[in-house]
Amino acid sequence: MTVFTSSDDMYAVFTPFMQSLTTDPVVGKKFVSANTSFKVAHEDPDGVFLLDATVDPPVLYVGEDAEGRTAEVDLTMSAEDGHKFWMGQLNLPVALARRKIKVSGGVAKLMGLVPALQPAYELYRSHLVSIGRES
Repeated sequence: MTVFTSSDDMYAVFTPFMQSLTTDPVVGKKFVSANTSFKVAHEDPDGVFLLDATVDPPVLYVGEDAEGRTAEVDLTMSAEDGHKFWMGQLNLPVALARRKIKVSGGVAKLMGLVPALQPAYELYRSHLVSIGRES
């Protein structure tokens, strides 16, 4: 069984969670200190998110608002792998090596930010519980 039944379902889960990260006192500051932008294109189901952390607070663009924008780091992955990443169940270096995640742009910036995202994993699990989705 797939994690998301449709693009709308994926947006309903990811959008409020990612938006909450932009104002989180710990994670939001880590994004700002990275001073970059990340665009994540999900497949199966399709969806696009762009986080612009070159401004404080960071700004999240979703769907059509994100599609026409450019970012320093572009990632492509399945929506299920996106879910696994936020659950803390997907090792980014291994996923990159196996091409489960394709990246272009500032890979060093991406890898430098990953340790700072540790608090976001628990926030995602809490978010899932709060919306009635245990995992």
